Amino acid sequence: MVDINMSLGKLILKKNKAVSPVIATILLIALTVTAAAIVYFVVVPILTTKPELVPISYGKVAGTTDRYEIEFSNNGGAAANIESLIAITLTNTTEGLSLNPTAVYVGAVLQIWPYTLNQGNSVTFILDFDTTLTTGESYTITISYDQGKTMDIPFTY
Repeated sequence: MVDINMSLGKLILKKNKAVSPVIATILLIALTVTAAAIVYFVVVPILTTKPELVPISYGKVAGTTDRYEIEFSNNGGAAANIESLIAITLTNTTEGLSLNPTAVYVGAVLQIWPYTLNQGNSVTFILDFDTTLTTGESYTITISYDQGKTMDIPFTY
């Protein structure tokens, strides 16, 4: 009698156990849910970015009583579109008077509308009003952009 172990080497048969079908299914579902969550929380915000205007500095233009200067930046993820003069309003919070500027300048250049402020950029607007702004009065400048978003800047002139 020939010993098989001697001629074929050690022949040891083990029964290999695999992951059960139930556990494999649960793991596949967990991986799918995790991948979907990563796509939702990482990719979707990139595709749906919006502009966000943030005031940097503002104040009256020295030597005037009807001009106001405001600098703001776009810290959002898309360009901000300011459509026209009526997108900028000045409200006297004491009297409830609401005014639009008669002219808006970017630097020394009269602004022709619409104005697009790209992501990460800043701009300084000089606002001309056809009325004298009263020193010590409270006002709020509201800038409307991108179909309904607003930035309010309360100040005392």
